[in-house]
Amino acid sequence: MSDTYDRMSPEFALVDALGTVPVIADPDGGDPKVAALQPRKNWKAPFIFYIPTEDSEEETLAGPSGLQSFTAQVHFVAGTHRGLQLLCQRAKKAIKAMRGQVYATPAEDPDEGPKGSVLIEAVDMEQSSPDLLEMEVGLYRRIYTVRLDYQTEEVFSE
Repeated sequence: MSDTYDRMSPEFALVDALGTVPVIADPDGGDPKVAALQPRKNWKAPFIFYIPTEDSEEETLAGPSGLQSFTAQVHFVAGTHRGLQLLCQRAKKAIKAMRGQVYATPAEDPDEGPKGSVLIEAVDMEQSSPDLLEMEVGLYRRIYTVRLDYQTEEVFSE
């Protein structure tokens, strides 16, 4: 690792994993219906949004250890309760499959390659809310707390 190392968040890996869920993926190859902080205004259910709550690196007496952790509240939204159950089941499978996978960072410039990668070492997913019926919009929602333990493989600054 170079001395131009910079810590990165694995949010892009979470979005990539959730983008493999068939009802969230765009069949035309566009972006999946996964967003940070809140859903996009034009989205119809089902969709997923997440709110990052922690991104930290374990410290040792010698300094940063390289063992990092990312936690987010992930909100799953569907038009029916059965649709919510299926969405959560498929998304849980996709998130659990992240363990042991390496994800390349997305390039800021399409002409450049990835600047690094993250290795997802462990995944923990726990339901943190009951199933909710959002009366004002007629949609069902369930929230999970997702924790990713990871290591940055390489990151190079310009």
